[in-house]
Amino acid sequence: MTAQPGIGQNGVVNAASQIPPTLAGGALARGTAFTIHGVRFGAKPVISLEHGRSVIKVPVLSSQPKRIDAVLPPDAPLGPASLSVSVDGQAGKAFAIDIVASNPGIFTRNGLGWGPGRIEHVGPRKARSPNSFSNPAHAGQRVTLRVAGLGGAQTARVVIGNRTVVAQATATSDPGVEELILEIPRDATQGCYVPVYIKASPGRASNVATMALRNRAGPCEAGAVPLLDNTRIGMAVLTRTRMRRKDTASDLVFDEAIVAFAAKDKEPVLAPLLLLPPAGTCTAYWSSFQSVSILPDSPTAALVSDLGGRGLDAGPRVTIRHGSQSRNAPRDPAAPGFFRVRLGSNDRRGGRAAFPPLLEPGLNSITGYGGSDVGPFAIQRASPPEFAWTGRDALNVVDRGRDLTVHWSGVSADRLMLVVATNVDQITTANGICLCAAAGSAGKMTIPAALLANLPASKDMPGIPYDQLVLVSIPAKAGPSLPVSGLNGGGVIDLYAVGRFVDFR
Repeated sequence: MTAQPGIGQNGVVNAASQIPPTLAGGALARGTAFTIHGVRFGAKPVISLEHGRSVIKVPVLSSQPKRIDAVLPPDAPLGPASLSVSVDGQAGKAFAIDIVASNPGIFTRNGLGWGPGRIEHVGPRKARSPNSFSNPAHAGQRVTLRVAGLGGAQTARVVIGNRTVVAQATATSDPGVEELILEIPRDATQGCYVPVYIKASPGRASNVATMALRNRAGPCEAGAVPLLDNTRIGMAVLTRTRMRRKDTASDLVFDEAIVAFAAKDKEPVLAPLLLLPPAGTCTAYWSSFQSVSILPDSPTAALVSDLGGRGLDAGPRVTIRHGSQSRNAPRDPAAPGFFRVRLGSNDRRGGRAAFPPLLEPGLNSITGYGGSDVGPFAIQRASPPEFAWTGRDALNVVDRGRDLTVHWSGVSADRLMLVVATNVDQITTANGICLCAAAGSAGKMTIPAALLANLPASKDMPGIPYDQLVLVSIPAKAGPSLPVSGLNGGGVIDLYAVGRFVDFR
């Protein structure tokens, strides 16, 4: 007997956005292309849509053992419904969905709903070319976005950076897929990862893709984090974090260092928290925590853990020194070229012993013995400068239906500030990140309610809390490559992060 097919947790998603169905943006629009992730789908699966007592067969576009691509009927009934997959007469468990009139998503080149979008420039005689780092769009240029889930709408409001334009919708030859045609605003923000999203409803956004924009000739400008499009790269990140828990009135302070060396192809490294938006703009990411998670376990790890490629032999350990104090980061035996160490902390919970914090004001040195791929090195870097988050103690609850503005002081003009809101639904495992950037001298930044709306709400449950709001200070411009033999790219970054746990409501 054939085993029953099974739809995975958060396994029915808009083909473009990939937003988990348990989040606000996870509903399926009539007529949209959608994807089912699961197991044992076989060669000829049958999809049934059940609404009340009615059962509708759903057209299948393609199928693989763990994935089905299909199109929701344009006359599908609105409201709560369920989908089930049958293979050789064996029906799997029904999966609850919500059907709405319109809920668009933007296709991205990696198929995961984040990163560079499937965006094309429209030139003379309607000639097209893909948007890319080496071929950025410019103000006044017409471009197309490939989307799914418009539900028959003829126009859509698209946010590019922090500017909103009205786009015209056209059909494509692919079932359930449309195109939006729009003109880049004259005052659009420039950069390699300019956020692009659709205002799906007055209070909610689609997924967020990115676009490369530059108003002069040449490739886009990366900003705070280099593109990492070299073939042999090294990254070193020093971080001090001050975190306020819900049940304490004092900060947990910890210092951390990560150094990584990797050989890779010439394509830029694309990882969610390496794609920093330009100052004055916001981006967001959603996924399922049990799959390829996008939530970092620290700001430091977020910047270097997704370099990919092959690790380079850089010796047995790296040493970080501040004054007369030093800490050794041994080589990770499971990941060559990757070194990570908790430099120190004031955490004494449960009587645990720890080194005191290391990254006090002043210079630090990062030294390595070198190995067969990377030569010995000695680098100096100042500790990350501190700043003050104004009003942090009073911010216990974040209303996802309202814009959230945070304020800071003591940040110089050569620093970029990141505002990061993250959470995980501990039951469904759906997770999300909202990430905004602002000039350090701006003193404040606002996360739009349309992006917060797709974050999971907080739950009063035991276990690890994920509902965090963090401000991060980072150099506004990427520094020079590491002065290390055997490398041709990368850099050193210092971070200062101030965060707290909140209730997302």
